Amino acid sequence: MSAGPDLVSLLYRADWTQLTLSAVADDGTSVLIAPGRRYRVAAGDQLTGCAGDRPWRLPARGALGMPRDVRYGRDGLGDRDDWAGDGPDADGRVHWVSGPEPPLPDLLCPGWLLISSQLELRGEARCCGRAAFQVGVTRRAGRHLRHAPAQFRAGQAEVLVDAELGILLRVAWLADGVEEDVTELVSLDLDPVIDPALFSPPPGSLVAESMGDALQGGGPAWTLLKTVAGVAAGGLGAWNKYAPSAQHRTEEQDGWDADAISPDGPAPDRSADGQLAGPPVSAEVLALLHDSTPGGFTATVHDWTDLGAMLSQVPDGARRAGFGGLGLLIDSITDRPATSHLSYSLRVDTADRYRIDYPGRVADVRRPVMVACDGQQCWQVYPDRVTTGPAEPPPTGIAELLDPSWLLGCRLSGGNAVLAGDRPAYRINVVRGPANSSLSIPSLFPAAVAVVDAETGLVLRLTSYIGDRPVRRIELRDITTAAGDLTIDIPPDLPVTEETFPGGHGRPRSGPYRTGFPWKAAGAAAGQMAAGVAKEAGKAAGDFLRRLSER
Repeated sequence: MSAGPDLVSLLYRADWTQLTLSAVADDGTSVLIAPGRRYRVAAGDQLTGCAGDRPWRLPARGALGMPRDVRYGRDGLGDRDDWAGDGPDADGRVHWVSGPEPPLPDLLCPGWLLISSQLELRGEARCCGRAAFQVGVTRRAGRHLRHAPAQFRAGQAEVLVDAELGILLRVAWLADGVEEDVTELVSLDLDPVIDPALFSPPPGSLVAESMGDALQGGGPAWTLLKTVAGVAAGGLGAWNKYAPSAQHRTEEQDGWDADAISPDGPAPDRSADGQLAGPPVSAEVLALLHDSTPGGFTATVHDWTDLGAMLSQVPDGARRAGFGGLGLLIDSITDRPATSHLSYSLRVDTADRYRIDYPGRVADVRRPVMVACDGQQCWQVYPDRVTTGPAEPPPTGIAELLDPSWLLGCRLSGGNAVLAGDRPAYRINVVRGPANSSLSIPSLFPAAVAVVDAETGLVLRLTSYIGDRPVRRIELRDITTAAGDLTIDIPPDLPVTEETFPGGHGRPRSGPYRTGFPWKAAGAAAGQMAAGVAKEAGKAAGDFLRRLSER
């Protein structure tokens, strides 16, 4: 990368929640922002905002004067096209579950530029009366699909980065060197006079509630969440406990043991608003996370998951509150040791050329014993068959170790120098992307500790936490700086089939042990529920579990 660490730091540290501004975008959207996650956005006939904790939306009115869009939000409970509101709560407002969302995220949350990208500083410019850096952005080869943010389209982009604030003043996507799509600010005032009352919801607004508020019960979001969680947990518990494969598999085959995961020091310390304790990560470490490209190496991967620790975080009152499926899930976990420990070999040449061998799977026809990619095609070798498809990034879990740039979409602190075995490394505290980030991290868990190799940038160890308990840990051991043999040996007696999905993409893969979940069975069980909300909740539960599996 030709741009120095200062550019990476500038983009990473941009924080819209600390700004005071009035701006207008090229599509006519107007934005007011004040510190403390307060904002008001007018886009066409839609008006949205937030007074600091609970966002609100004033729906556009149809011909009969009724709101056109009274629906739940896009926070994970379902798609807005799938869920219709049940009417207002007692206070006259319709709620959905959400938190403050950054306005104009492509411009005001520029951290997405740092993930799986290459940056080229091309000069200086001015925009909206502000000094700016002109930067060329390209996506790194071999890192598509798994980490690239939604904003990262095919091709290249040119952006103007505010030289002081780090926000983007302009984004132009290029096709054959020609600007194809442009998003930019046409006016920007950093010293506006703003009436604080503008951030409060006008009469008739739909006001969101936080997840904590939803769990207090009473509103339609509570009813929906309770039904979805119960169905999802019950389906997962039934499969885990009663599926034929679960009844016959042994602890040796699964790699289950009773040992808890070793913590990687204390869990990240966070304040009530999600702020991380500890010193900020240095510019040197930020540059390492962005610039690193894995070279050839071989390693042994060790992967622990502690389901008992996860379920220990379930409140005792959850079942009493109506989350009945959690009881079956908890019972199914207590029938076996709490922690799974898997180990397998990894060989990497480049980001899109790799081979993973799972020696403990020879008796399990549901899961591949080898996954390999040569940059053009991907093979999955099972005990009884071989499937092929287009090239894909490594599975979730492995991908996070090879490309540390995803960490730049999170809140980070620390970065102290440590030794990982005999390798110099940095220990970094990680929590989910904040309200000042439009990014999501490839992790199911709210906090983690990453140990990053100081020379290669590989994530040598990633320990995820819920509360103060480690619930997952994946690490690289026995590293040698040579790719080794990537030859893909196909046994001549195995049938080979090509798998494609709509759009020509290969079969979506999950992590090394999240395959073969019986979605049809789970959907059938959910379909036996009562009509109305329960039926829709079954659909949402299936979608929810599928998202967990695809991680």
